[in-house]
Amino acid sequence: MKVVTTTAVFPAEGDERQQLKRLARIGFDALDFGFDASVRNESSGFSTPQFETWAYDLKECAEENGISFSHTHAPFDVCKRGEIVERTMRCAHILGAKYIVVHPACFKGDGSFYEDEDEFLDVNVNAVMPILEAAAKHDMTVLSENLLWGPSIQPAVLSELVTRVGAAHFGWCFDTGHANCFGVTSRALVGLANVPLSLHVQDNHGVFKDEHLLPGDGTIDWKDFIQTLNDIGYAGDFVLEAHHQSMDAPDDERDAILADLLARSKKLVAFYERIHKA
Repeated sequence: MKVVTTTAVFPAEGDERQQLKRLARIGFDALDFGFDASVRNESSGFSTPQFETWAYDLKECAEENGISFSHTHAPFDVCKRGEIVERTMRCAHILGAKYIVVHPACFKGDGSFYEDEDEFLDVNVNAVMPILEAAAKHDMTVLSENLLWGPSIQPAVLSELVTRVGAAHFGWCFDTGHANCFGVTSRALVGLANVPLSLHVQDNHGVFKDEHLLPGDGTIDWKDFIQTLNDIGYAGDFVLEAHHQSMDAPDDERDAILADLLARSKKLVAFYERIHKA
């Protein structure tokens, strides 16, 4: 189980190559590239006509520094259409990532969120199909994730979405912090038809605030979480989305925060490996 961090531990602006080098020096096993941050970064090449050159350059930089890209996060939800979808899939493929997380459709045209589970599922099944065509073309697996609105809160609904889509290039990602905002514990994963293929590991204080804290700085029971991963046969990586403390800190404090994040995560992974082998 690799320890992977989102690249969004830095503010959206900044030199992406230098950020990769810092994360490699700190010692993360692999990276989850945040395209959602790149669209806000005026110095990023992602939104330029030279986006492929930009992606190849990042891939080369990562390889030179002994790190790889395994995951990515899309800058759109499943209802987005057009060139941005193809661009993102193409860049993720160039980077060498296997997964791309795309938010499910949670809101209606009037701004209210879907409350009916079947309506939510129908909308998302129909919306995800065009994205899966691009994913298959670029050998990517699209992952939906549990969010903060309506039926998307419940892991069982995301598992059902995977069943209804029924495609080889589609799965789901369990976000620990989003679940904890509503008192949904990791035990909600037990018995689901579809085990999550990836994680967004983050902590918070169990209120409606997506804090993205380091594991241990909030109220999540991490021992229970690791035990649950073993119980359900989770076979993916330990993917971190604990970025707010680093992103909000002065730059000269970020490396120490990220080193602490890595150390805590390695302890959790070591615990998983112990009980998995028992």
